Amino acid sequence: MLESFEKTEIISKSQYTEELNKLRTQLIDAQYEFKKYRRPMIVILTGLDGAGKGELVNFMADIMDTRLIETSTFWQETDEERERPYYFRFWNAMPTGGKLGIYFNGWYEKTIRRALDNNDDPVAFAKGLEEAADFEKMLALDGTVIVKIWAHITKKEQKKRHEKLIKKEKHSEEITKRALWYFSKYEKITECAEAAYKATHNEFAPWEVIDCTDRRTREIRFLRIILDSMNRALKNTLPKSSTENLSKLTFPNVLDSLKQSRETDQNIYRKELDELVENIKPLAWEAYQKGISTMIVFEGWDAAGKGGCIRRLLRALDMRLSKVTSIAAPTSEEISRHYLWRFWRQVPRAGHIAIFDRSWYGRVLVERLENITPPSDWFRGYSEINSFEKHLSDRGVHLLKFFLHITDEEQLARFKERQEIPWKQHKITDEDWRNREKNDQYRDAYNEMFFKTSTKYAPWNIIPANDKKGARMEVLRNVQTSLKKILGK
Repeated sequence: MLESFEKTEIISKSQYTEELNKLRTQLIDAQYEFKKYRRPMIVILTGLDGAGKGELVNFMADIMDTRLIETSTFWQETDEERERPYYFRFWNAMPTGGKLGIYFNGWYEKTIRRALDNNDDPVAFAKGLEEAADFEKMLALDGTVIVKIWAHITKKEQKKRHEKLIKKEKHSEEITKRALWYFSKYEKITECAEAAYKATHNEFAPWEVIDCTDRRTREIRFLRIILDSMNRALKNTLPKSSTENLSKLTFPNVLDSLKQSRETDQNIYRKELDELVENIKPLAWEAYQKGISTMIVFEGWDAAGKGGCIRRLLRALDMRLSKVTSIAAPTSEEISRHYLWRFWRQVPRAGHIAIFDRSWYGRVLVERLENITPPSDWFRGYSEINSFEKHLSDRGVHLLKFFLHITDEEQLARFKERQEIPWKQHKITDEDWRNREKNDQYRDAYNEMFFKTSTKYAPWNIIPANDKKGARMEVLRNVQTSLKKILGK
């Protein structure tokens, strides 16, 4: 298939100069206009060895404002990246809205390289491409501009360039060995590239193939692709998602069928709590020594007792291993990227524990009910969340999700208590009372969330929490059981 992109077109020097002068002005104008765009543009630049990818980027830097361009190479995984899911490094490198990010090889590097080195089986290769397509679609529907460029040359041209390079670098055995390896894999590389093209070339993230035989031709073609992609975003012609009418859909009423327990005796509570703390602590340290990271999510009604559960949990998990993140309204830096960006950055290193007081589920809860996010976006959030949690699970991250449920009557009693007790008054706000008026809507949203995001690899643990002490012990019991299971005890 790639042979159809092998052309002999050569731009004359005069044509090149004329076109370059026009593009220089158009690109600068588009770049400054794109500064106002709410999301970044990501260019995946990959292709055959010797095609001149680095030269293209360096050339672009002479034409455009480099203050608005960020380049990421992804040559070697750092220890920090290796201890997290594969896509962490790409989320971490994501530029802010209005900027252009160049990703050399991008997320296709590992999938193709693994196929070359290990003769990867077709199922694993297809899975890697499917993950890439899902990731690109998710970003594109959120407004990120995704452009994928394959820099192509014929095998004959590659051989000529490699020979020239080897002669120039005749004292470098490493460069010679690398050039010969890539030349020997030419057919396999192009075969993988064609498979990637067919599997992931779509309206959300199209592939562009550049014949890089002629320098002037490839430079003009590269700049045109960048300009056209920016203009599509500025003209608001990128693909958009749509949502069907959801008003008639209902989901199993999990919350109203949950049985609340009677208040736990104080002496029993103290004794069992101390035992749970003592039992969990060595499990947490063993997980640390084995490099098993843990993420614990707390969601639930206002005043359900999330903070109290987290404080008791920290006694067992050890503060030196744990970090608590309370999720509030996103910052301007976070708003300029996909909403999952700030949560990907909180994925802990191997052996460490991340606890979330509220989480990425805000997308399908508060953002939905407060009309912060359009229906087409929050509805898409369920599949995006499942994908995120699947990446965590595949990497071996130990993920626990707790929802603390209290009745409307119990919530009202706790709200009044917070108003009356001086040291608790900071916990109650006008917004809490306003949210309470939407309890029926939140109940429906919670039930839909359980139905759509309780998976085999990341199930919801719904805890009856009218009894605070009982809820705290139930959370710790779940953590203890889950840690034992993942440690093989």
